Amino acid sequence: MEAEAGAASVGERISGPSVGRRKALIGRMVRDPLFAFLLAGIGLFAGYQIVQRMETPPLIFTPEIEAAAVADFETLTGRKPTTADRAKMKKDYITEELLFREAIARNMHLTDGETRKRLVDKVRYLIAGAPPEPGEEQLIDYYASHPDMYRAEPRSSFTQLFWQEEPANPALLLTRLNNGESIKGDDFWLGNDFPRYGDSMVRGIFGQPFVEAVSNAPDGRWIGPIRSARGWHFVRRSERMPQAMIPFPRIRDQVRQDYMNAHGEAAIDKVLTGLKDKFDVAE
Repeated sequence: MEAEAGAASVGERISGPSVGRRKALIGRMVRDPLFAFLLAGIGLFAGYQIVQRMETPPLIFTPEIEAAAVADFETLTGRKPTTADRAKMKKDYITEELLFREAIARNMHLTDGETRKRLVDKVRYLIAGAPPEPGEEQLIDYYASHPDMYRAEPRSSFTQLFWQEEPANPALLLTRLNNGESIKGDDFWLGNDFPRYGDSMVRGIFGQPFVEAVSNAPDGRWIGPIRSARGWHFVRRSERMPQAMIPFPRIRDQVRQDYMNAHGEAAIDKVLTGLKDKFDVAE
């Protein structure tokens, strides 16, 4: 009994101070302000890792993905996949998924124009969906309520004579032309006769000042010279056709496409306010 008591006393002498020192050390650490910062840092790091894992799920070749890949393989090849085929399916899937995630990590969806367009078009379709096929009455109503969209532009028929350099004594030349004399200018790559050309076509060839001169010219009289980027022109207009509604049967397909586009835009407009709030748009 005395031996046991002596042994216990020795153990207390050995362990007692050591345990006390450890408790005191822990107490000082807990009370140290830096310890609170350390705990906060550990918590933030752990939270960040959890959020990252939630945002970027692990890459797993699930049985469902494999089954879909096998079905596609059998449809394309007409046979069952071998073990090597299955291994390649898995490798191809993982490779493609890794490259896709790397593209997102590099913000290619933000910087690559074609990628952005495809994503925007995809989301636009997911939001708007496929509009119902419009009936004939709906198309006619849309056509009638948007007359400015379906007006044919003004057109002109005219003959022109062309000089690459400004001709000598242009006033005399104009008088001779209006007196009915036959005069030959320089060759023009599109010829001299322009039957019922729309203003946009004339603008693309000769420029806006030429369009304005022709639209204000009297029929049957030569005017000029009109200067363009190509040279100098004398012009005789024979016909001027004003804007007019394009008959519905001729433009039905375009009306249908415009109707469908308007349906999609209306669906997008309905969700824009929510999206602006979600992504904090500054206007």
